[in-house]
Amino acid sequence: MATHRQENVQCQETSAEKNENECYGKKGPIFCEACQYDDSFEEATGFCVACSEYLCQTCCRDHKRNKVTREHSLLKNDDIPPDISPFKTIKQLSTCDIHPDNDIAYECGDHEALVCVFCLTESHRKCENIHDLGVVDSVDSDINIMAELQDRMHALKAQKEEQRNTIVIEQEKNKIDVQCLVAKWKDHITRLGNDLQAQLTEMSLSETMQLKEYIDDCHEIEIEIQRNKTLIETLMIHGTKRQIAVVLRRTNDSRANLKEKLHTLKCQRRRNIALINVKQLDLLTTIAELSSEEKENSNTDILEHTSDEVNDNVDLKNKPTVKIDKSIQTNSSYSTSDGKQRSSRPFSERETGQIISLFKIKTETDTSTCSIFGVKLSQHGILLADFGNRKLKLFSRKFDLMCEQSLPGQPVDMSFDGEYAYVCYSDLKKVTKHPIYDSSIGVPIGFQTRLQPISLTVFDSRLMILFATKESFDSTTVDDVHIEIRRGNAIAATISYNTDNKRFKHVRAAKQVSVVDGLSIVFSENTRVTCYTVDSQESKLQDREWYNESNKENVLKKAKGFAKDSEGNVYICGEDSNNVHQTSSTNNKGNRVVVHNINRPVSVAVDERKERLMIGCRADNYLHVLSFK
Repeated sequence: MATHRQENVQCQETSAEKNENECYGKKGPIFCEACQYDDSFEEATGFCVACSEYLCQTCCRDHKRNKVTREHSLLKNDDIPPDISPFKTIKQLSTCDIHPDNDIAYECGDHEALVCVFCLTESHRKCENIHDLGVVDSVDSDINIMAELQDRMHALKAQKEEQRNTIVIEQEKNKIDVQCLVAKWKDHITRLGNDLQAQLTEMSLSETMQLKEYIDDCHEIEIEIQRNKTLIETLMIHGTKRQIAVVLRRTNDSRANLKEKLHTLKCQRRRNIALINVKQLDLLTTIAELSSEEKENSNTDILEHTSDEVNDNVDLKNKPTVKIDKSIQTNSSYSTSDGKQRSSRPFSERETGQIISLFKIKTETDTSTCSIFGVKLSQHGILLADFGNRKLKLFSRKFDLMCEQSLPGQPVDMSFDGEYAYVCYSDLKKVTKHPIYDSSIGVPIGFQTRLQPISLTVFDSRLMILFATKESFDSTTVDDVHIEIRRGNAIAATISYNTDNKRFKHVRAAKQVSVVDGLSIVFSENTRVTCYTVDSQESKLQDREWYNESNKENVLKKAKGFAKDSEGNVYICGEDSNNVHQTSSTNNKGNRVVVHNINRPVSVAVDERKERLMIGCRADNYLHVLSFK
């Protein structure tokens, strides 16, 4: 008996599961739900819409005989629905929440509530806006809305499927492009290796031939020495005193000449052939980049009128579409390239490593190797001063060329105030001013100078210019430099400094000037950089705030380039020491080299938005970008 009862329970559970899952396409008999309460399993032949139950033939007959259920609508045979979830949902939505045994019959406009008869008599007798819901409005508009949404969803699904297939195709194409790129790099590196091999063979052959000549000279000198030795030995044995004196005196120059030849050959040094400036493998971090950009949707009308909630009072065809103007969207100055929040660690504690990305900044119109003597950040891009090609270049933050402008000479320094770029030149006594727009460079204006300008910076809304009186911008020799502050092309002040004061003795070696903040300026002085306060009232350098100089741990030679971040860290390029230094503008602590073994860096800029350091080098077609970790 217990076994039979257990089988009935299992059968009942299985039957209920089948009845509930007919909408998922499961096939099998549908049992009468009323009979299951008596542990009887009769196949259903009908369905009561009001009760949302499957009924067998007997229960259908009893349903019609019962006065309470006589008016219920019954569906039989082929009209029996395989999925009863809509009927259950309708029943649930039609039932009063307060009185579950009663259906909702009225709408109270005063309380904006759907109520049953009992709710009406209990709580809404005094309400004036009562509407009988027995009158059925047309549902054609709702059906049309759902049909339209269904069509749109089908179209959207087809579009996404097409996009998925497109990604597969693009992936295969990009794989081929990557393979071709790798092959080109391999061929290029092979050619470079062959060139090195040929150069090595030529240099080795030249050195070998030179050494062979030295060996032949040694052989000739050896023969001459032996001849002189034999002569002297014979003279000492068989010659008279007079002959000895005469012969030795007459051959004295010959012996001195032999000694000189031997000394000359001994001083000849062998040339050591070795690989230098070997490019580190970890410096080449990528040979290309992948871009994933949003494309304009060609089928913008697929879902532009849909929302999470469908309101039957809204005319969908006349509903306006609101689009976002991308031009007014901006990023926070501290947001990173991948949208993550900027690290809370200060730049002075960040790891730097030696992973540097290279971005090509040589353009199609360039005829010479680039030399980037100025790197500045504008609101929308990166501004470069190219010494090699005499150009001002504007790149996007993704290093796409937006604009370039020819310059009258070779730029040696550039300053930027957010609106204008100021440029001075190696071969011109002139300064030019260039308006910088979002993606273009405006028509420049300029003014002549009496002396040769070698560096400039925007100082107190004016322009400070460092002039050379004797030496060039590229020299490391001490010079009596001249400093002016200009408002436009007019000289507003001439800055003086006391050469007898030890604190200012290095100013005469300055070849570059930069503003730190307020009235503080920094001079790059070959093996050190020094920060001074400018007394604008008396037009002179007043106090030395701090300095950073070369030492055994952090060698700095031919200081070039200067940049400062918002945390007070400054960055200096050492062109001849081939490195970039980071030091504090508030104290002498925390000095370190953040970039090693970079070939002749001359300019630097800090991109805090993307947490990276951008470095320009002499005779280099790439901008070197170091990411802080």
